[in-house]
Amino acid sequence: MSQLLLARNKLFNSKVPLIFITACAVNALIFYLILQMVSHEHKPLNKIDSTNFLDFIHFRETPKTEERKIEEQKQEPPKEEEKLPPPDLPQPDIQKPVKKQVDLPTPDINVPLSIHGLPYIGDFLKSAAPKPVAPTAPAIATNLVPTLKTKPSYPPRALRSGVEGVVTVEFTIAVDGSVKDPKIIKSNPPKIFDRSVLKAIKKWKFNPETVDGKIVEKRARQDIHFRLQK
Repeated sequence: MSQLLLARNKLFNSKVPLIFITACAVNALIFYLILQMVSHEHKPLNKIDSTNFLDFIHFRETPKTEERKIEEQKQEPPKEEEKLPPPDLPQPDIQKPVKKQVDLPTPDINVPLSIHGLPYIGDFLKSAAPKPVAPTAPAIATNLVPTLKTKPSYPPRALRSGVEGVVTVEFTIAVDGSVKDPKIIKSNPPKIFDRSVLKAIKKWKFNPETVDGKIVEKRARQDIHFRLQK
C-alpha cells in the first residue's frame, strides 16, 4: 500500500511542472488578445484626404460662373442670314447667222501636153507601172559530193531476187551541212529501195552553201544506184 502511494506521489510530482507551463501559456495568450482588442478600440480615425476635398470644391459650380455663362451666351453675335440664290432670268434666244453655201462652177481647162516646138511628154506621164517580178525558184543542186556518206543497205528481198535499181531523192542541206526533209522524187523499180535510201541519206553530210559571205540552206537531189556485184 505504501508503494502505491509513493508511485502516485511521483506521478503527481512529475506532472506539476507541465501543468504550470501550460497555465502560463494560456494566461499569456489571453493577455495578448485583450491588448489587441484595446488597441483596435483606441485606433485614431483616418485623415481626410485634402486633395479629394479640393477636387470636389473645384468642380462645384458657383452662381457667379453660371451668370458669366449666361452673359457670354447673350453676347454671341447673331447668325448671318442665309443668302438666297439669285433668281433664274430667262436668257434671250439669239439665232446664229446661217452661212449660205454657193456652188461655183469649176471651169474645165484642158492643157495640151504638147507645145509647138517641144517634144510630146504625155506618153511618159501615162506609162504603166512596172509589173512585179515573180520570185525565181531556188536552184537545186544535183549529185553533190558528200563529205560523209553512209551506204544504204541492200533490201534482202531485192538481193534474193537479183533486182537492181536507182532512186532519186531530194533534200535540204542545212547550215551545219546535215540533211533534213528528204523525200523520194522517183524510184525504179518503185518502193523497193525507198526506205533504205531515206534511212541512209539522213546520215550524210555536205559542205553548206555560202551566199554573200553568209551560210544558207540549199535544196539538192541525189541519184542512188543499187547494183549487184558480178
